[in-house]
Order: sequence, then C-alpha cells, then structure tokens
Amino acid sequence: MAFSKVFEGRLWGVTNQNADVRLTVGDSSGGTFTARAHPMRGTLVWDYAMYVLEGVSVAGGATGGSYTITLETDAVVGYTGLPIAGVSGIGPNTRGRVVFTNLHRSPGSPLPTHINIDQTATGGGIWFQTYAFAKQYRGTLGTPGINTSERVLQGTMIRGTSYSGGPFTSAAGFDADETIAVGASFSDLGMRRIRLWDRAFYWAQAGNSISGTHDVDIIATVNGATFTVASTVGVNGGPLSAANERLPLQSNFFGQSPNPSHLIWTEVTTGGVSDARVICLAKTGRGSLAKS
Repeated sequence: MAFSKVFEGRLWGVTNQNADVRLTVGDSSGGTFTARAHPMRGTLVWDYAMYVLEGVSVAGGATGGSYTITLETDAVVGYTGLPIAGVSGIGPNTRGRVVFTNLHRSPGSPLPTHINIDQTATGGGIWFQTYAFAKQYRGTLGTPGINTSERVLQGTMIRGTSYSGGPFTSAAGFDADETIAVGASFSDLGMRRIRLWDRAFYWAQAGNSISGTHDVDIIATVNGATFTVASTVGVNGGPLSAANERLPLQSNFFGQSPNPSHLIWTEVTTGGVSDARVICLAKTGRGSLAKS
C-alpha cells in the first residue's frame, strides 16, 4: 500500500437512517451524527477514484424504503452540492455491495465532501458503509492554479444574469437557444494553455428562477469543425428543469477534454433560466512525445 501510494479507506458509516439527510464525512447512527477528519483532504482532483457501498441493507421487507445516494463536493470555489457519483433505487432487495456510478463518466473525481441520502419512498431505515479507492498525480500549469495551491483550474465559465461587465444585459439570462464562443462571454478559465486536459469536470447549475427545460453542451474543435466534449443530454435527472438544480455534464471521452471553444445552450422546452452557471474543474499533466 505504501509503495503504490493509493488511498483506500472508509468515508461514511450510516446506521438506520430513516429520512433525508446530507452529511459531511463521519458516522451517523439513528440520526445522530459524529464527524471525522476527512482522510482525502488536501487533494481537490483525484485522477482515479472509485466509491463502493458495503454492508447495504434496508429495513421493512417488501414494503421497505427506497433510497438514492449521491456523493457531492463543496470544494469547488464558490459552489456547493455539485454531484460527483451516485446510485439510485436502493431497497430491501438490493445486494450488500453497490458500486457508485461516476456521474461525469470519468475515471477521476473531485474531492467528495458530502453524502446526500434521499429517501425516495418511506418504509424502513438504511444501513451502509462508504469506501473509496483513489490515486492522484501532480498536475502541470504554466501559472498557479485558481484559488488553490494545487495545479488546478476551477470556477465559473459563464453566468447567465446581468451584472457589471457581464455578457447579459437582462436578468432573464438564458431564454433561447444560444451558441457562445470562448471570449468575453464564455471563459475557458485558462484551458487554452494546454490542448488536451487529462481530467475536466463540468456542471450546469440553474438559478433561483427557471421555466421550461434546458440542456448544456461543451464544444471543442478538430480541423475547424466542432464536436461535443461533454453534455447534460441523457444524464440522470436531465435536462435542467428545477430552480437551483445542479447537473453534471457527461464526458464523451471518459474524463479527458480538449480545451473548449464554445458553449451550446439548448432550450429543450420553452422557458428561461435566471442566473444559470456553467462550472468547470480541470487538471492536466504536460505530457511527453517520442522523438522521431
């Protein structure tokens, strides 16, 4: 273990939780929570990460409860509750070990800071332990990272509201299909310095007012033509449809990302979103090429 430099450890222990709850790292028994120091703290982006539920059981037999469990991060500067990994439909017949699905379709993960337990049907409490396996490498940037000592870029790529110097003159924000190029309106946060990023995580967040439903695509170019890097299309819970909702954009390239060139906002059904955000967290190494 010491030679491989892999983190393996328990993050959460939950005993007889019978209601919705969102917990920091620690243990909960019958609704009483005891916090613990986060064993993965100090690393914002893990290049490889796997999360497993062990000892899963739900009380109540055939009429027992049903649960959705989501790992979330509050570690991205300025944001809380960004989803990382999840599992749904946990009930009395669920097997004892369940593997989390990476919601970005990536081998990596931002630092998980919270577990969100959503009781989707009442009937009985839930028991489980949450374990993580993770590995990280030192990133490479030509300049310091953003709001972190790590070599990581993070922050808001675009904000759909009116504010001084912003791209929107109306508080209505996004209320039509739009394609926006990197520049004054849409920031790549400095990703243009490197053409291909090892890990990039994108999220879309609705504001406090929304009507209709909306999808978001991150776009890059190859040979002058555009293609989709990551999208909310087809993700669980998508498209954006609720105030303050946060959706991960699924990677089409399993976590890696060329530097973005455009954002496509699609009004799936008629309506608008005030103060919507597109958020990014990205990390890369410099790479190497063989000499001919």
